[in-house]
Amino acid sequence: MSKYICLLVFTLMGFNKTFSQSFSPKNFGLKHYSFENKTLGKVNYYVTLNKINKSKPLLLYVDGSSALPLYCIIKKSDGTKQIRTGIAFDLQKLSERFHVAVISKPGVPFSDSLHVESMKAFKRAYEPPKSYREFLSHQWRVNSASKVIDQLLKELPVKNNEVIAFGYSEGGMVVPKLALKNKKVKKILNIVGGGLNQFYDLIVEERVKARLGKISSEKAQKNIDSLFKRYEDVYKNPKSIQKEFWGDTYLRWSSFCTDIPMEDMTKLDIPILMITAGEDNNAPIIPLDYVKLEFLRLGKENLTYKVYPNCDHYFYDIVKNKDRLDEVIDYMLNWIENN
Repeated sequence: MSKYICLLVFTLMGFNKTFSQSFSPKNFGLKHYSFENKTLGKVNYYVTLNKINKSKPLLLYVDGSSALPLYCIIKKSDGTKQIRTGIAFDLQKLSERFHVAVISKPGVPFSDSLHVESMKAFKRAYEPPKSYREFLSHQWRVNSASKVIDQLLKELPVKNNEVIAFGYSEGGMVVPKLALKNKKVKKILNIVGGGLNQFYDLIVEERVKARLGKISSEKAQKNIDSLFKRYEDVYKNPKSIQKEFWGDTYLRWSSFCTDIPMEDMTKLDIPILMITAGEDNNAPIIPLDYVKLEFLRLGKENLTYKVYPNCDHYFYDIVKNKDRLDEVIDYMLNWIENN
């Protein structure tokens, strides 16, 4: 269950006027689009401006969980400012090869600022808008992404109508259903996303802690029994936006834990890349290994399964003490080129 990936950091001192003027999609190399309907509300999405009139494939990035803006401004007490983003790659680098599209969460602005000292404090203090709670669900993310694809194929010169859906963390749980819904998607990438029911991840975590001796088996069972009671309540109140579990509405949880990514992936015949990390505490690898096993059982050959054994959810290698995200992106690009 990914929160925010903080990969972009700028410290700005003495540039308040320039800073305030430049904080718009255009100044991050993005063009703003939007549409609105009764089912989805207002959907804001952004496309890289670099070579926007050139014919290129469309790469739709479906990000992880969080009600935060795409760009967060941290205004510190010493007068400095930082910009943090949850976009897990270099947009401008990828825009040399693709039209890259990013969708904001429902009701969440492109950017926002808080007077806090750190990104951790920003996440604690930032209040999700009402429309985020009302709309955010697996269905919203799938349907909004599908509509964005249809819109952009009309707006942009997309080479050979090639659409690639790249889901990171929670987004990886969205792209399989998206590809089933919208046949214009030709390839999907599920990066440290889900495979089985997301509720199962928490059960596995308790069993592993008991196996490692971190807690007793009795304690693990007690915790799991408690989880089952909460899960039952979620499924009995699937549309509730008043009730919460782990900081998200029952609506969010019921939708993501009703639609199972593996079931959607096995229905697809297009190329699928699934990348996982062995030390990932957000998207545990054990349920994801089962996805590969299921493809073998079914005799399906359209899944590429790549594991980074010593990496965490953000592809930091805890053994080599180095960030390997660029390596992962290069692997993804090579896979896209050759599949």
